[in-house]
Amino acid sequence: MPKKDKTEDATEKPRVVVDFELLRSFAAQNFRDLGGHPVANQRRVRAGKIFRSSHLAEVPPESPISQLTLRTLVTLQSRAEVKHLGSPEPATRVGVRWEHIPMGDEWFNDQGYTRVAPEPGREHLALVMHFRRDWRRFFKLLAERDVYPLLFHCSAGRDRTGVGAAMLLSMLGVERDRIVADFLESNLVFKKIPLAAEQLDPVFELIDENGGIEGFMRQVIGLDAHELAIIQEDLLED
Repeated sequence: MPKKDKTEDATEKPRVVVDFELLRSFAAQNFRDLGGHPVANQRRVRAGKIFRSSHLAEVPPESPISQLTLRTLVTLQSRAEVKHLGSPEPATRVGVRWEHIPMGDEWFNDQGYTRVAPEPGREHLALVMHFRRDWRRFFKLLAERDVYPLLFHCSAGRDRTGVGAAMLLSMLGVERDRIVADFLESNLVFKKIPLAAEQLDPVFELIDENGGIEGFMRQVIGLDAHELAIIQEDLLED
C-alpha cells in the first residue's frame, strides 16, 4: 500500500511509493453488488446490475467474479497501475466490453505517484474534483443502453471506486447512512488502513452546495438530465 518516500526534499510535491506487490495480493477482493439498497417509493437499486471490486489481474476460481456474467468492465486504474499489476482478467472474456478510464495518469509513474496535496480530510473530495473529466466519461458510459451487468474497479477498490459508488448511489436516491456503510465495508479487507465515515463529508457538502445530487451531477460532473434519467431507469426497480 502507499507509503511516503522519506528520501525526498520536504519542499517537493509529496511522492507516495506504492507497494504493488502488496496490492497484487488483494486481487478480486473488496467485491460487492451495489444492488438491493432501498430508495423512495418502496423501490430498490436493481440487484445483479452493477458491481464494484479491487483490481482483477487475477480472479481465483472460487471468487464469485469467476461466475459473473458481465457485459461491461470499467477499469479506473492508471496505466502505470495496470502495467504493474496486470490487465483485468474479465476483459479477456468473450462478450465483455472493456473500458479503461485511466484515472490518475498524471499522478502515477513506475515508482508510485506524486499527488496534489489536498487539505487534510478532503482527499476523497480531491478524487472527485481532480478527475471530473474521467467521472464524466464514467457516468456517460453508465447512461448508455445495454451496458449492464457492469463491474467497475480501481486497484484497491476503495478510494476511486468508493467515491464513484457514493456518487452513483446518491444519484439513485440511496440514503446517506447506507452510502457510508457501503464505503466503510472496504475496511473488512483493508483493516490496517481503515476508511472513516467523515472522509465522505466534503463530497456530501459539495453535493448540497449544488442544490442536491442532480445539480451536482449536472454542474460539477457534466451530465445532462436525460442521462441522469437513463441511469435511474436502468438501475432502479419499477
